[in-house]
Amino acid sequence: MLWNRSPILALLLGGSLVGLALPASADDHGNTRAERLAALDDNGDGAISRAEIDASRLSRFQAVDTDGSGALSEAEFAAGAEARAAERRTQRQTAAFERADKNSDGQITPDETGGRMARLFERLDGDGDGLVTEAEREAARSALRERRRSGPSSANPDGTP
Repeated sequence: MLWNRSPILALLLGGSLVGLALPASADDHGNTRAERLAALDDNGDGAISRAEIDASRLSRFQAVDTDGSGALSEAEFAAGAEARAAERRTQRQTAAFERADKNSDGQITPDETGGRMARLFERLDGDGDGLVTEAEREAARSALRERRRSGPSSANPDGTP
């Protein structure tokens, strides 16, 4: 079987099956496992056949095989991998923007950036005066460097990772 003989094909085309083993959480596209499975169900019968899996695999392969040779060159493989990575980055950025845009108006205002930034500010503002000075920033950077050198067992003085 070609699938077992070619690790490159397994890496490239195995992604068609990845959705079958993922938890119900949303993927980078915001799709649930059920939505990913439904996308593989070409004939809409509520079941995914081996033929549908094979068709999905072949379609993904052909999209990367830009010269239509039926085989992937190293350049085609690299270009396909980079295109997929770029797509995932864009999807993550879009998802992050949508999470930050609390009122879904297509803009992020200072009020919507609370949470994480507010916690970071509180940690950096060592003396609690509402200002982060250069000395406080440097102290935080030094503490971070020290934690990295000490390894994963060290934690912030307040117990946060």
